Amino acid sequence: MNKISLKNVLKSYDKNTTVIENLNLDIREGSFTVLLGPSGCGKSTTLRMIAGLEDISGGQLFIDGKDMNNVAPGDRDIAMVFQNYALYPTMTVRDNIEFGLKNAGVPKEERDKRIDRVGRMTGLDRYMNRKPGALSGGQRQRVALARAMVKNPQVFLMDEPLSNLDAKLRTQLRTDLIELHKNLKSTFVYVTHDQVEAMSMGTHIVLMNDGRIMQQGSPRQIYGDPDNVFTAKFIGTPPMNILTAADCPASWNAPDNAAFIGFRPEHAAFRPSGDCVRLRGHVLTREMLGSETLYKIRTDYGDVQVKDFSTDETRRPDTDLYIPRNRLCFFDRAENRIR
Repeated sequence: MNKISLKNVLKSYDKNTTVIENLNLDIREGSFTVLLGPSGCGKSTTLRMIAGLEDISGGQLFIDGKDMNNVAPGDRDIAMVFQNYALYPTMTVRDNIEFGLKNAGVPKEERDKRIDRVGRMTGLDRYMNRKPGALSGGQRQRVALARAMVKNPQVFLMDEPLSNLDAKLRTQLRTDLIELHKNLKSTFVYVTHDQVEAMSMGTHIVLMNDGRIMQQGSPRQIYGDPDNVFTAKFIGTPPMNILTAADCPASWNAPDNAAFIGFRPEHAAFRPSGDCVRLRGHVLTREMLGSETLYKIRTDYGDVQVKDFSTDETRRPDTDLYIPRNRLCFFDRAENRIR
């Protein structure tokens, strides 16, 4: 069942500035859906339209099958977590979490039950009497999450909530959010430009660019079966290698309408295995990354990157690369996938 549906949604600020055009998107109930894309692609605007913080210029928005176009944000049964926490600095953690419940007229006994529950779930039960200034960045973001959770909303909307944290805290809170989603069984809609966050947390990814959906699906589908060059190059660290088809040997058997050929760095190897195409190259750089080594290699058809999982540290500068034919991706001149 779809929890949220956007039908032919348009968002424009004036006649010359259209941010979203003809957006159609269904978000499944109970999913952890990530809106992913570069800055300015329209993902935050989409989230804010769902929240009611931005008006819709055209089209319809439904939550639970109900038209939300003229429904105030406070009546949509959603909770939003922002990038900057937005906590009240003079209030304790408990007071920050409780504030919205008081305004909603929730009885004290029920407020206490909810606060105790989310305090345990977020690990904040020991910090209830502290003020935000005495907390770390990760703890403050947990307070923002707890404040959203305590409302028992149908939908959690999160706009880059981890972007202000350091790498270690981001990793920890990613794990926390995955666990929270499993425990709460609510619908999460999460905005980020960080593909690692999207791939590690999302059950469903919506990749956007210039106000359009480029591809959507599970992390495995988005990574393993890109629909276009944009998806192939945006997803993956490092991204897919893209070569010009006309430059590559005829023995690669590219379709007649292929303009580009792509392959993932981890699918190239220094030894043949099965039916492969071959590239002759020269090693430009080598980066040791613990369990893997990343090479940048210059070939006659362009520079490519290779992920090697062997422990060979004596790689010669001049080397052959082998890519299985079934790992090659072909794209047409419009940069759409052929096969």
